[in-house]
Amino acid sequence: MVQITAKGERARQQILDVAERLFAARGLHGTSVRDVAGELSIPTASLLHHFPRKERLYGAVLHRIAEQLVEVLDRGTAGTGDHATKLRRLTRRFWRWSQARPDHCVLLLRDMLDRGARIEEASRIPLAPVIERCAAFIREGRAAGAFRPIDPVMFVIHLAGSVSYFGVALPVLARAVGRAPQSLVRDYRRDLKESVERLVLVDGGES
Repeated sequence: MVQITAKGERARQQILDVAERLFAARGLHGTSVRDVAGELSIPTASLLHHFPRKERLYGAVLHRIAEQLVEVLDRGTAGTGDHATKLRRLTRRFWRWSQARPDHCVLLLRDMLDRGARIEEASRIPLAPVIERCAAFIREGRAAGAFRPIDPVMFVIHLAGSVSYFGVALPVLARAVGRAPQSLVRDYRRDLKESVERLVLVDGGES
């Protein structure tokens, strides 16, 4: 196994940072390895040393985002508190993550659109562990009698889909309804919290 030096890891992360931004803006097919190398002002060969193929680079970008989401889930559902407290914490952390990195939401939505046409070619889906961990938390809450008998996977789809779409579409939505983005963000965040609690908690969040 090849050892990666600290310098090599720094270079790798810099490549991923730039590739992430370009893939989010242009998609997989609209971004070349040469584009990424050009943004970094390094020879294309240097980039290929770390990522021999564009698909390998793209996969590493998605994997890093998935790892961040797993951390969001773990931090939200671990530690003290009952299931209702953990659900609120998880929703809050996921919301903050989406607001801090809207480019991640764009990239994940782009990937789902692009991957749909070639899904049979995918050996693994980067978001699969994220979906399963979140669904496992909902199952645990149901078994404890804290959550309603909802479909765990459907909950993940609703939560991730709504938050991701809002993060991507906010500028257009604000223009369409004639409201300031800050106003929409404030109201959406409040409604998200209330909707999740009504949907999931046995007491409807009336604690």
